[in-house]
Amino acid sequence: MLDKSFIPQKPFKSFKWQWASFAPTESINDPVVLLGVLFRMNKLEGKYKYNSAEFTQQLNELSEDINDSIGINLAERGGERNVMRNSQQYWKSLKLIPKHTHGVIQLTDFGRKVANRDISQTEFSAVTIMTHQLPNPYIQSEEICNEWRKAGIVIKPLKLILSICEETKYLTVEELCNVVIPLSGNPGTILKDYINFIFWYREGSVNINNWPQCCVESNDRRMAREFLLFLMYYGYLLKSQEDNNKFVFNENIKDEIDNILKDLTTSPTTEEAIQLLRSSDIVSNVERKNIEVSKHRPHQAQFRKAVISACKRCVITNVTMPEVLEAAHIKPYKYKGEDTVANGFAMRLDIHMLFDTGHLRISPTGEVELSGRARMDYGALIPPNIVIPDFTNKEFLKWRWDNYNGM
Repeated sequence: MLDKSFIPQKPFKSFKWQWASFAPTESINDPVVLLGVLFRMNKLEGKYKYNSAEFTQQLNELSEDINDSIGINLAERGGERNVMRNSQQYWKSLKLIPKHTHGVIQLTDFGRKVANRDISQTEFSAVTIMTHQLPNPYIQSEEICNEWRKAGIVIKPLKLILSICEETKYLTVEELCNVVIPLSGNPGTILKDYINFIFWYREGSVNINNWPQCCVESNDRRMAREFLLFLMYYGYLLKSQEDNNKFVFNENIKDEIDNILKDLTTSPTTEEAIQLLRSSDIVSNVERKNIEVSKHRPHQAQFRKAVISACKRCVITNVTMPEVLEAAHIKPYKYKGEDTVANGFAMRLDIHMLFDTGHLRISPTGEVELSGRARMDYGALIPPNIVIPDFTNKEFLKWRWDNYNGM
């Protein structure tokens, strides 16, 4: 274990944590953008290039859909200035598109499964936490990767951040850049060392003035922040209400995070991680607990009363017992979905869970689509089509169908 006098050494000149290769665009990490673009790539895969009019049209439609909820204008990133020209590393880094695309839209097998909703959003995030590794040959050059290998450094950055946050309760971008990343350049550093130095740094009992700077360039801190943002967007970390710079460990899903974090040294493949998750209750428990928290919002009781009064029955099963009915938002509240009857369905408890987690989808014309996992248990019980109530805003349904894959 290291003491306060320890000064980490920079293993090589360009050592830093890299989420993307060029200037970061933080809003891209939001699932509605990251996966929304992926869903649209899937429609055009193998047929069109990223600079095609067809892809530009898809980006324009997505930009219109997210204009009121996310501060990013994808409509400006079509044609020759398309979003893939400078930001494709977001999708490459997460193994959603191949390292070499040659201009034609192409997805990896993993990316295709996510785009086809064969892998739920929570599964996608959990798999990413388990498998994401630095060095990352998908976005880093062979030369840089070799520098990491020569130094004997392999890091699971998302796992490491969560492991630290579980003990320190939160992490800031400053702590990540000034303490965690410099320590990670030393192969012998153990988890307890990170935790100790974070606490010493907070109490001002350790001097890091002589420590190496690993976030030197103007975008390096923003790029490091992407790791924290990913974990926040998918619910593993929460933004502090008191301090916007703090990313707080989500104690509500502590047991599930512990299972995802088992053995920091393991390196499962994407398929192995999926199988591991599906052989356990990790994903279902994360989804259930996060949904339970989301139900305790202001005005939720009024919203439920209004929606159930209007619908009178579950839109999927026709169950009328109020004891088992809940109000489901079509366009999620966190993406500026309104608390109105036009944006709600009455749903049986378990159907609501399937809907919120992306395992059950409803098109604007009433087509009902189940994920592979849900089809195994619910296939014979769910109608292929339903009648959409007259008061339902079909634009909200279209928004969800095109852009959203649950929690």
